[in-house]
Amino acid sequence: MIIGQLLNERYRIKSRIGGGGMANVYLGYDIILKRDVAIKVLRPEFANDPEFIERFDREALAATSLAHPNIVSIYDVGEEGDIFYIVMEYVDGETLKDYVKKHGKLSVEETIDIMEQLTSAIQHAHENGLIHRDIKPQNILIDRNGKIKVTDFGIAVALSATALTQTNSVLGSVHYLSPEQARGGKATKLSDIYSLGIVFYELVTGELPFTGQSPVSIALKHLHDETPSVRKLNPAIPQSVENIILKATAKNPFHRFRSVSEMQDAILVALDPEHLNEPVYRPPVEEGEATKAIPIITDETLEKMNVNANDDSTIVHQAPEKTKPVEEDGKKKKKKRRRRWLFAILSLILLAMAFFLLFLFSSPKDVTIPDVVGMDYEEAVKELEALNLNVEKEEAHSEEFEEGMVIATNPQAGKTVKEKTTVKVIVSAGKERVEFEDYVGKNFNQVERILLDQGFKEVRKYDVISDEPVEMIINQIQPEPGDEVVPETTIVIFEVSSGPKQISLGNLVGLTLDQVKEYVERNNLKLQVNEAYSDTVEKGRVTKQSPGPNTMLREGETVTVTISKGREAKPPRTHTVHFTVPFDPKMTEDGELQTEQLVQIYVEDMNHDITEVFYETKINTDMQYELTLVIAENQVAEYRVIRDGREIIRERIPY
Repeated sequence: MIIGQLLNERYRIKSRIGGGGMANVYLGYDIILKRDVAIKVLRPEFANDPEFIERFDREALAATSLAHPNIVSIYDVGEEGDIFYIVMEYVDGETLKDYVKKHGKLSVEETIDIMEQLTSAIQHAHENGLIHRDIKPQNILIDRNGKIKVTDFGIAVALSATALTQTNSVLGSVHYLSPEQARGGKATKLSDIYSLGIVFYELVTGELPFTGQSPVSIALKHLHDETPSVRKLNPAIPQSVENIILKATAKNPFHRFRSVSEMQDAILVALDPEHLNEPVYRPPVEEGEATKAIPIITDETLEKMNVNANDDSTIVHQAPEKTKPVEEDGKKKKKKRRRRWLFAILSLILLAMAFFLLFLFSSPKDVTIPDVVGMDYEEAVKELEALNLNVEKEEAHSEEFEEGMVIATNPQAGKTVKEKTTVKVIVSAGKERVEFEDYVGKNFNQVERILLDQGFKEVRKYDVISDEPVEMIINQIQPEPGDEVVPETTIVIFEVSSGPKQISLGNLVGLTLDQVKEYVERNNLKLQVNEAYSDTVEKGRVTKQSPGPNTMLREGETVTVTISKGREAKPPRTHTVHFTVPFDPKMTEDGELQTEQLVQIYVEDMNHDITEVFYETKINTDMQYELTLVIAENQVAEYRVIRDGREIIRERIPY
């Protein structure tokens, strides 16, 4: 493929984003629907097989019928020249395999969530007649929101029909291969369930149950080895979860879940309290699977074998021979001697065999110590006594095994011993207990760190109103001082002082000072009062408070309020006016022209009252005058000019 190439005049190749043994995956762009898509292109070696191409087309088209939120949608299937491709939904994320490599083993809760989605997808496929056949984390995508998308339905089915003999194709998924597939049988829906169980195991442990030096060795383990216990790797995993894995990966397909739907039902309730500690799942033992005991040889048995248990001289009883005439012929005598020698040798051989059988069936037989580690003690005793072995019990503390489970045996499993040998069975007494201390009077935060470092499961606290310092432990609810406890399974609960009684501070803004005083006195608080101008709050009322409303306060704490002084007045402004008083002489009664005139000025501003003369003078010519007025906010200044008792100028000047 060439980056930038346009397939079917619609899908432009943008970049290569992955690949596997049979196909490469490219990020493409659908230029018609204007969206990113994933384009899976078959490798050339598969494109030359007509039968494969036919099946690939048929099954890939069948996969387009799957419509499920946890299955990658198939948009288109096509070919261009020798290029065969599938256009799919593009998932912005990574494979589940990469996700597990990055994060290691997942929590039980996250694993359950993933498996719920995964089983839902596979069940939908089964209901539509499609078997995946190649379920593995590499074929499962997880987006950035944790949503699961299963892919490769079409290719998996096509491969199963035509490429089973291609080692690289089949054994590439050998870690998840069902026993019937490893044996060369036909894959069924129950095979998908087995693969789901292996994926479940890997998610919750971060490991694969079966590994080996070669694909063949791994396939053999799928055929013969039981699935390892996930609880041995992590005892915190509930038994209900392990049981789902054990049942899904049973060697006999008929011992697995009958359907993916049944498996999903078990997953949905696995973490319910009533299921957490259910008994260990063990598949039914079918006839022919159990070890058959060697029968004990009795005297009666020996008689049936023509052997006298109390006579070691005769082992063959024959009818008496008839007396025959003595033959003089030398040859006949030689024949008789040879016949007697043959009978003697045969008798010796039979006698030796009889002694060997007597020794074999009367002496203690060799038995192999079975592996009973992880079993309940009573079950282990039954299995050992069935082999005619004696059992001696010894207890020991164990971090790995629950109380009552077998930790080890001496001799160890696999050793060959005689019947009646005493086998020491070491049984778990549970995890080692420690004496719980008295922590009353100590700081909770410090004690919490100490207990969590010691491995306690959880440390809880309940806040209690108290005169003791905040965070001081005032009561030890559980465990009590001196109790013997197992840290990993113990939840510690303390009562911790939260200090004196607290109140939720109300909204004081807008109240009068008297109202605030009454409030703080009622709640045993202290009050500090400040004052400030305010353009919005009436004088004498609260403009702001500290702390704010709904703050939790203890008795005796201080509340600060600011009381409004009203709106702050603006400073006065000055205004200068200029005017001219004209000299306008009149004729006196004596018929003479005036030589001077009286001028009086009156001023109304912040500093003067207009009822009083501000300035008075006599003029004999036009007079230029400058007057400065001081005007208060929202006020109006005024001045008047009187000449010879007559007002000639009057002006009002606002702020």
